Amino acid sequence: SPVLLGTMLEQEELQLLRSLVKRFGGRVVGKTWSPEVTHVVSATKCGANGTAADERLCGRTIKFCGAVLSGQWIVGASWIRESAKHGFWVAEEAHEVNGDNSTISNGRGAGGPRRGRLRRERDEPRLFDGLCVYLHGSFVRPTRRELAQLVEYGGGVVVDRLPEVGIVHRARVAPPHRILVVCAELPADQSLRSRCAEAGLPAPVDHEWLFDSISKHECMPWPEVDALHSSDATPSQLSEVF
Repeated sequence: SPVLLGTMLEQEELQLLRSLVKRFGGRVVGKTWSPEVTHVVSATKCGANGTAADERLCGRTIKFCGAVLSGQWIVGASWIRESAKHGFWVAEEAHEVNGDNSTISNGRGAGGPRRGRLRRERDEPRLFDGLCVYLHGSFVRPTRRELAQLVEYGGGVVVDRLPEVGIVHRARVAPPHRILVVCAELPADQSLRSRCAEAGLPAPVDHEWLFDSISKHECMPWPEVDALHSSDATPSQLSEVF
C-alpha cells in the first residue's frame, strides 16, 4: 500500500488525501521526507514562477529532491482528485510531475521525476554514485545536513576533508571517486581554490550544481580544474582519473 507525503498542498487537498487513505489503504506520513515514502503529492502551482496546474511543475523542495533521487512517484494533486472520482488509486503516470519551477526550459520541466523513477525501476546506479562531496562554509538554506542527506540519497559520500596534494594524481592505478567541492558562497576564497588546484581537483561550485543535477536527474557539466594548477597533468588527463 502507498506511503504518501504531501508538499505545498492546500489544506483541503491534504484533508482529501487523508480521507482517501482511509478508503483505499495506505498511510500519510508527517512533514519530513524519508526513503520509505512511495508517493510525493505536490501542488503544481507554486513558487516564484507559479504555473498552470496542467503543466505539472512544482516547487523544488527538499521533499521533491529526495523523491527524485530515490525514484519515487511525484504526482500532482490531480492524482488524488481523480482517485476520489473513480473510487480507487488511479494510475500515476498521467499525473506525474514534469519537473520543478527552477529549471524550466521552453515552458516545460526538466523531466527529473520520470528519469529518477525509471532509473530505480531499471536498477541502475544512483545519480551521485561514485561522487565524493566536500561541503565548505556555513550553509543556511539549505542546511549542511540537508545537502549531506541529498548527496547520500543519491548514492554519493560526504567527506570531511580535502585529499592531500597529489593524491588524485598518484591514484591513477586505482581511480578514486570523483571529488567535488561545494561552497556555501561563490566566488570561493583564493586559499580554497589554491588547495583544490594543488590537489588536482575541479574548481569549487555552489549547491546549485547539486540541485540542478537533481532537477534534470543527470549530473551537470563537470567543472574544470583551475588554471592555478601547476602540475603537468592536463584537464583531459585528469578526466581519466574521474
